[in-house]
Amino acid sequence: MPHPHRSSSRPLRRTAAGLALALSLALPPVAAAEPGDWESPESIVHALYEVISAEAGAQRDWDRYRALFLDGARMSIAVKSDAMTGIMSTDTEALVAQTESAYANTGFHEIPLVTRVERHGLMASVTSSFEIRLRLDDDAPLMRGINHFQLLNDGERWWIVSNVGVMETGASPLPPELLPAAGRGAAR
Repeated sequence: MPHPHRSSSRPLRRTAAGLALALSLALPPVAAAEPGDWESPESIVHALYEVISAEAGAQRDWDRYRALFLDGARMSIAVKSDAMTGIMSTDTEALVAQTESAYANTGFHEIPLVTRVERHGLMASVTSSFEIRLRLDDDAPLMRGINHFQLLNDGERWWIVSNVGVMETGASPLPPELLPAAGRGAAR
């Protein structure tokens, strides 16, 4: 009988096999994604920004959007304003419904400014500053913020596991290292 504080390789193999099976069952279908959407941490984050953004009346590719996320992924944002203070948290399907109801008639563009990746093998953390515009030709952004994505790679592709974000305020502006060097738009 094994010592209670030592593990044998046999249960570990079963645990690894069980984990691999559980992960494979949790993965959403991938047929709807664009080539290259999940090749790197940067590409999957920028694919998310691309698919969530659209002009008023345009149809977003929600199947492509869903294919970026690991099943059960969560998105949360901390908000502090005159209107509300707290944390809003949602899953991928609730974000689809919220985006369709709030921005179908106005348009919505979440534009990456600076993206930084910290990678450790099959895990990556991506910090990305962004600006929001209702129309791409708006004179100024409606707001800016920071997203922090947690990603995992299953050996074949990257998946978004979670995203936490915060909006810029006067008391908490974007840090200089997350501001584009010059002009507006995406900096990779």
